[in-house]
Amino acid sequence: MNATIRGRCGFLCSNCPAYKENIHSDSDRERVSVVFQKLYGHIIEPEGVYCDGCLEPDENNIRRLGTERCPMRDCVLDKNIPHCGKCSVFPCELMERHLATVETVVTKARTMLTPEEYRDFVEPYLSREFLSGKTG
Repeated sequence: MNATIRGRCGFLCSNCPAYKENIHSDSDRERVSVVFQKLYGHIIEPEGVYCDGCLEPDENNIRRLGTERCPMRDCVLDKNIPHCGKCSVFPCELMERHLATVETVVTKARTMLTPEEYRDFVEPYLSREFLSGKTG
């Protein structure tokens, strides 16, 4: 994938292994299913691994990984801004909880994942620097 795609919360969707452009085979789906369960505790059957991301309007967004509505996405859309980092109250309590959850996985991930798995399954979700304006 060539284009950089960031989610409303700053996740690097274009590098996410579950993003639609990165799923090329059943083995890709199986890999995502196994590592998401191992690392995050999410049980997603391989056939359910496919994500359109959160940038499209709901009516155009066929599949988003997970079943819950994302409160950060809803907030960003309500405020008509591109992502949380552009919000006047960033970082809010909601975003801090979200970032802290991701960041707590980092320590666990370093001991249980290969370097390649860490790159693929952790790095796309480390969005604090991007949202803070420290990276492009």
